Amino acid sequence: MLKPSSIAVVAGAFGAVLLVAFLKGSVLGVLIGAMLSPLPLAMAVLGLGTVYLPVAVIGGAVTVLALTGSFVLASVYLVVDAAPVAVLTRFIRMAPPDDQGPSIGRGVAVLTVGVVVVMLAALLLMPADAGGIEATLRARLDQVMQSSVDGMSGALSGSGVDLAQARTDLVRSMAGLLPGAAAWNWSLRALISAAVGQAMLRRMGLALVETPAYRRFELPGWVFIVLAGTAGLALLTKGDLGFLAGNAAVALSLPAVLQGLAVVHCAFARFVHPKTGLAVFYSTALLIPTISVIALVVAGVADHFFKLRGRMAQAQGGQ
Repeated sequence: MLKPSSIAVVAGAFGAVLLVAFLKGSVLGVLIGAMLSPLPLAMAVLGLGTVYLPVAVIGGAVTVLALTGSFVLASVYLVVDAAPVAVLTRFIRMAPPDDQGPSIGRGVAVLTVGVVVVMLAALLLMPADAGGIEATLRARLDQVMQSSVDGMSGALSGSGVDLAQARTDLVRSMAGLLPGAAAWNWSLRALISAAVGQAMLRRMGLALVETPAYRRFELPGWVFIVLAGTAGLALLTKGDLGFLAGNAAVALSLPAVLQGLAVVHCAFARFVHPKTGLAVFYSTALLIPTISVIALVVAGVADHFFKLRGRMAQAQGGQ
């Protein structure tokens, strides 16, 4: 039987393989590694204990180094997978039974703010042209997409499609919020991996802690203040400051979305067939993602200030 330390090393190495597969663009990486490369590491910590986190992380970092020969990519693994999992699992394992929602909320808030700080630092340290950070990012995206357009130009030469204009329009729409969306995805990968890992361990009877009551998810008030501040700054300013504030607001909207989802789950719990209602909700949300995100942020903010879930509980208790 494998020792816990050996299991931790294998888990870290497997997650690293998924991440490298994603970075290399393989089918396995695109299908699984893109969102779930932190999953094995999260399961190792939640199933074995935080004492095995360093062992699993070392196993993962060494695996990345062995597969790629790059210390840079090994550092990427530490930042992209290991650090978010370390933050989230710490708050999950330390959450007291009567304070799970706020404790997990604080963990998500800390993770998201940390990701935003790294994103802003990377953008500020990026060599920028005279046009500013957004213009520089747009130019680099245009260069990357140019090769793809050149490859398609022959096949579509007689179709009447203006590939150059299509590329310009796509780059313009992507560059404005791409860093914020990347930070959003960075945090979301760790959240999904922690939630899925805990669920799998519970089904196997290997979870060391009880699954948190995610419907009780609650953010600290300062998150909404920071979100409102960055969003307001993005609306009132232009140039690099407005660009940075807008992307920070996009990234910081994720915790509010999660609190909005907690409101939705509490609302559907009052229905006769809650699972059917949630299936319809998520199917609709995927069809109109932008509108859904905005609506969930509004629901999360309203829940913080007006205690919507508490009102639902009182109404249900009075029936």
